[in-house]
Amino acid sequence: MVERIMSFPIEQVGSGKWLTQRGNLEKLNLQAHYNTMAHCDEFVMSALISHGKMEVLMHELLVVELWKEKVFPHIIKQLAAEASTITLQLILYQETTIVNLLEVILFHREACEAIGSDCLLELTDYCYRKLVYLNTQASEDAAYKERTAAELLDMKPEEDLREKAANMQFAIAICSLTILRYLTDYMSDLPLSVMARMLDSHDVIMALVPLVEDPPWQRKCMRSNKIVMEKYVEGKWTQVQPQDRFKLNKPDAQLWLALYNLIVDTRCRIKYTYDSFRRDQVLKLRRHLNDILLDQLHILKDLKWAVEELVLQVAPSNAETKAGRLIIEQVPELREKLASHRNWKKIAHMQLETVFSREMDPTAQQQQAQELLQMFQFGEMMEQPTCAVCGKVAMQRCSRCKTEWYCGRDCQVSVWKTHKKACDILTGNLEK
Repeated sequence: MVERIMSFPIEQVGSGKWLTQRGNLEKLNLQAHYNTMAHCDEFVMSALISHGKMEVLMHELLVVELWKEKVFPHIIKQLAAEASTITLQLILYQETTIVNLLEVILFHREACEAIGSDCLLELTDYCYRKLVYLNTQASEDAAYKERTAAELLDMKPEEDLREKAANMQFAIAICSLTILRYLTDYMSDLPLSVMARMLDSHDVIMALVPLVEDPPWQRKCMRSNKIVMEKYVEGKWTQVQPQDRFKLNKPDAQLWLALYNLIVDTRCRIKYTYDSFRRDQVLKLRRHLNDILLDQLHILKDLKWAVEELVLQVAPSNAETKAGRLIIEQVPELREKLASHRNWKKIAHMQLETVFSREMDPTAQQQQAQELLQMFQFGEMMEQPTCAVCGKVAMQRCSRCKTEWYCGRDCQVSVWKTHKKACDILTGNLEK
């Protein structure tokens, strides 16, 4: 399944082969999440790395992002009027699937290191675009919209599609915040250009601080004539009890950890120069770094000290700020190449006549429904490894060669003398 993952041009988004791969990516995403929750071996991540598919995932992520940005607005009116929008829904959800998969596998250092420098820069740019969204449009998209039954019935199909797309965009941005935090975690092991992109080109710190002041994943709404607070937890809005108001949820923690990495890390402190504006913005964090927060994230004590040091720091002049700046900068090119010299209206018209034409055929609609059902049949995910000794379901594998699976230590020890010879050959540890 992993070996068959390939890059598609924007013109083929929604085609038969693209939908087949989209289904495979959904299964890989589900399997990766299952492995994480069950504390199994991360064989999905290992397969993606060993087959060199991390860059392909990044390519597909940028393709569907561009499609939603450039093509979707040209076809939404025509498709909203159709009875079935299965293909459109699958395309819109593709970005969510890939981001969820990246969120799981990029937790591991080796996954981040396996991505080439160009794709790392593209991923940094992608996360920054989502930060901009969180600081601008996200609060409007996340606002609670109370509607009566009559209003729901009167809602236009186009309005319904746009609202669903906005909800997906919000969920994607929250996942991107986690990915950004992982990139800051492993900053010392990534190319220097990634740090330069974050701190110099995008000034990510200045994009993160406003989210502490006004997090879009918290909202107040009216429920049963009472104003209640809700937080976005695990993909849905959950009412927060008054006593849990200051309890950190996942987006809060990822935000603070990203700020910690960028402000406290020695390399970042050397790279990042504080002018008066930057210092004033970061000093806004002081009132949030209270005992309640520090009790939940003890590591933030170092961040508090780093912020307090800025009070005594003298802001450099503009000339001093610009002095010593790196003039040559590595710039990502993939998204620019994908977006350049495109006639988006022509692509939209072509896809209406090809990709979305089957939506109008009742037989094709039934076939699509069956294909969708097969896509989410969890039993057809990647085959569960079995023990090389007894044939039972395997939960661990040889830590040296990573090719032989076992259900437990007893089975592994029982065949170690036999397996050791093959293991030495595979790992290159043959005795001279």
